[in-house]
Amino acid sequence: MENKIKTSIQYQISHVKLFDEVFRNGQNFGAELQKGPAVMKEYLLNMWNNLKIELKDNDKFEFNDIDKEVTINDFDITFNKTKNGTSIFFITLPDYEYKDAAAKYIALALTNNGPRYFTLEYSEHVMDHTPCWVVGEWVINDGKKVHLNRGSVDNMRLSYFAGRVVGMLESENL
Repeated sequence: MENKIKTSIQYQISHVKLFDEVFRNGQNFGAELQKGPAVMKEYLLNMWNNLKIELKDNDKFEFNDIDKEVTINDFDITFNKTKNGTSIFFITLPDYEYKDAAAKYIALALTNNGPRYFTLEYSEHVMDHTPCWVVGEWVINDGKKVHLNRGSVDNMRLSYFAGRVVGMLESENL
């Protein structure tokens, strides 16, 4: 089949699969998350490997990372709390060298109004096409999944992403 859609397993995990786990299978995902970082890293590795098998022969897509080997050490989970008590889990995905909007980091904030799902994604400036990193938030609005652009950060370091997410959540809950 020609004209395959180019994507990546990393994109599918960061923008589709993990989001679905959080918002459509939240009770099971929450139970896994509560078991701690080691269990969650194994959960993410299994998700990667299962998705790789599932998508390997898909005729509609071309995956630029289908042959990438990942290990449990390519994932990480850290925890933070905002000043007002909102719990945030930061998920680190494998290093990523492709130029699509796949996320390197995901932040899952457990707010009083339900979970919030943020990503740090590769992008390019419109005018000069130089690389940049954008904070995105995936939400469900009127039953539909919607992506919101929450602005760029200076680089792809977790500390910059975490600072932006924590700052947004703290300023909204004053």
